Order: sequence, then C-alpha cells, then structure tokens
Amino acid sequence: MAAGKTQSRSVEALDRALSGEAALFRIWSAIKKHPIYSTNFVRLGEILARRNLWREAGLLYEIACRHHPRSYNLLVKLGKAQAQAGKETAAIKTFQKTARRFPDRFKPYLALEKLYRAGHHPELAVEMYEAIPEHNPIREKSRYRLFSLLARRGDYEEAIEVLRDAIKVYGESFQRCLELGKLHFRQRNYLGAVQSFQSAAAFQPDNIKVRVWLGVALKELGNLGLAEYEFNEVLRIKPDSYQGLIHLAELKVKTGDHAAARAYLDRVDEIAPHNARALICRGWMAYEEGNWEKAVERCEDGLKATYAYYVWEQVLAHRILAAATAKLGDREGEAFHRMMAEAIAGKDTYESLIGLAESLIRGKQFRRARRTAGRILELFPRNTRARIVEAEACFKEGRLEEAVEVCRATLVHIPAVYVREKIRAHTVIALACKKSGNPAEYRRHKKQIYSLIRELALQPREKQAIKATVALES
Repeated sequence: MAAGKTQSRSVEALDRALSGEAALFRIWSAIKKHPIYSTNFVRLGEILARRNLWREAGLLYEIACRHHPRSYNLLVKLGKAQAQAGKETAAIKTFQKTARRFPDRFKPYLALEKLYRAGHHPELAVEMYEAIPEHNPIREKSRYRLFSLLARRGDYEEAIEVLRDAIKVYGESFQRCLELGKLHFRQRNYLGAVQSFQSAAAFQPDNIKVRVWLGVALKELGNLGLAEYEFNEVLRIKPDSYQGLIHLAELKVKTGDHAAARAYLDRVDEIAPHNARALICRGWMAYEEGNWEKAVERCEDGLKATYAYYVWEQVLAHRILAAATAKLGDREGEAFHRMMAEAIAGKDTYESLIGLAESLIRGKQFRRARRTAGRILELFPRNTRARIVEAEACFKEGRLEEAVEVCRATLVHIPAVYVREKIRAHTVIALACKKSGNPAEYRRHKKQIYSLIRELALQPREKQAIKATVALES
C-alpha cells in the first residue's frame, strides 16, 4: 500500500513537472500507457539529465525500477540521479542494492566510493573494497582503487602491501610497477622507487613517463650522472620532449651550471612560450644568483600560469618563495609558502589545499585561510567550497554583511549534489542573521539546513555537531 502511494505521488509530481513541455509529456504519456518498455524511461531520463532536472529524473527512474526491478541499467541511472539531486542517503542505498544484486559489476562500487569520499568517510570505501571476495572477477580492479584510496590518505605502507599482493596474485605489469615506484618515491624510499621504475621500464623501454620518473628518483638518490642519462634518453625517444628539457634544465640549476640551464630553458620557450615551470626554474636561478626580488616575481608568475595537477612545480615554487621572502625579511610570506609547500607535496593539490584552508578556519588563522582559499580560486576559479571558506573567515572576523553576501552569491552556483556546501553556506547566513538581530531570516535558513540534513547519510554525531553550530551552542 505504501509503495503504491509513493508511486502515485511520483506520477503526480512528474505530471506537474512535464505538463508544460509538449514533447516530453508525450513520452511521459507513452510511458504511463506502456511501462513495460524500459527504453522510453531511459529516453526521457536522458533528456531530463541533460537539462539538469535530476530530481525529476530520480522520480522517473524510481517508477522505472518498480516496473523493471531486475534492470541493472535502470538501477545505476536511479542512483546517479539521486546523487546528482543531492539525495545522498537514497543514492547510497540504491548503489548498495545494485552491488548486492550485481556483485560482479564495478560501476556501483565506484559510485559508492565517490559518495563515501564526498561524505568524508573514505574508510567506508576501503572496507567495501577489502570485503570483495577473491573469486569475484572485479577483485583485480578493486585492488587498484584500494591502493589509490590508501595512498590518498597517506597510508603508504598499506598501499604498498596491496600493490605487492596484486603483483603476487596477478603478476607484474607496467602499471603496477609504475604505481609501486610512485609509492616508494612518496615515502622517500628512492632506492625502492628506482628498482620499481626499472621494472616498469623493462615492460616499455621507450615510455617517456617511466623514464622521467626513473630520472627524478635517481636525482633524489644523489646519482646525478645516471639521472642526466635518463633525461637524455627521453630526448633520444622524443628530441623536442618538454619533460626531458625541463628536467635537464632543473638538473643543471642544481649542479650550478646556469649557462646550460638557460640553453635548455630557451628550447622550452620555443616549444611552450610562457611555460609555468620554466618561469619557476628561472626564479630558482635568480635566487641562486642572489636576486631575491626577481626570484619572487618569476615564481609568482609561474604559480599563476600553472595548473592544479602539476604538483611538483607548485611545491618547487613555494619552496623558492619561502626562501626568497625569508631573505627579504617577509616572515609571514615565508611561513605561508612553507605551509603551502608542505601541504601539497606528493598529494592531490585540491584536496590538500581545501583541507588546509578549512583546518586554518578551525585553528582561527583566518587571514591565512583566506589567502589559501584565494590560491584555490586561482587554480579553480568556480570552486564554491573555497568561496565558503572565504565567507566563514569573514564571519569569524566580524564582517557579517560581507560573509552573507559571499554565501548568497555562492549558493546560486552550488550544484545540488554538494549538499554539505549548501549547509555550510546557510549556516554562515543563519548565524550572521542571528548576530545582527534578524530572527526571521535566522529561522528560515535554519529550517533549510534541517531539510538538507535529512538528505545526507550522516552519523548521529555529525548531525548533532551541525545542529549545535546553527543553534550557537558550540
């Protein structure tokens, strides 16, 4: 009876939503008349998805799954629509059901991993992958995701064990040896990294990526001659290789041969004008030559020109900037750049920086939090989570109107799937309204927060923490 009422309400909601669209309503009418044809559900659902009407798509796929309960395709589409609509709890339940019914399909596991990570519970994804039995054909794929999750959270020893176990069971491969080398490198076990990269190179001797990694590991190990040989091997494979040229330039700066470094950088400029890493390398040379102002200028220009996924060049730039600002007597600048270099070294840039910015808010370092958020916005100009960090810093500093303004402008651009960001934005507005003596607006935003909380798969403690914050109890 309850299921029948739910379906009736879903049908009525879709009737209302689609009544103004003649073409869509015709498809919907055909579905109601002949629900046995799953292709019509998929056809209408894809149109709704293209229009970002995820709530309506979710209702449609709920009805579809009642008529076609054994359809893997419809279950996956339902979970995706629920996730995109911000209905995290419902999406998790859908994908868990799909994984139970179709344990040898990998897509539901990937979707659950994404949802668990979005909810700040990566340990649930780790447990999920660890529970996949050995006889399941997707176990080999799951090993890759498991080691990636462990590495992401810094559990390098466990990640290495997972990879070694995969090599033992499934054999060596180029990718497994390469990833094992990267893990050893992150641990600063450069000898282990060299050995793993050499194993990867045995599979693909002319692979530029592994040759570069091998050269970098040899350089860190202190064997500069062999490192130079590997970078020259890259140029042998591809004479105009940017990777080969820039690494040779950096190697020459390290050994003090600035003339040779400039020659390599000039070749880089021909291939890639105004290249971020070349600018940073020139900043490094300027620092070594005692021109600290020029070092700062070049490295700042390089940071503006770089992309988020080029982690090493950002780390190098921040390290040079920390040293140069120290020489110039800028202690705050030195501390900031040291903090930034440490935060992103060997890690995902965005996850590291946004985590740092939010921890600075908790540590009441609001100026640095805003500066870190500003760096995130240089790399990701539309990032709403960084905007909320800026708003939280403004609120904590007592600039209530500015905080509210930033949050209101940001709320318009937050996709439905990022429910936690919406909760944080509404929380800032609610608390600002309460402090400025606007109880009606405070109650309105508090009501929205409670409504959004119901969509999330939160632990009881997490719910209590959010509610306590909104009530100004903590």
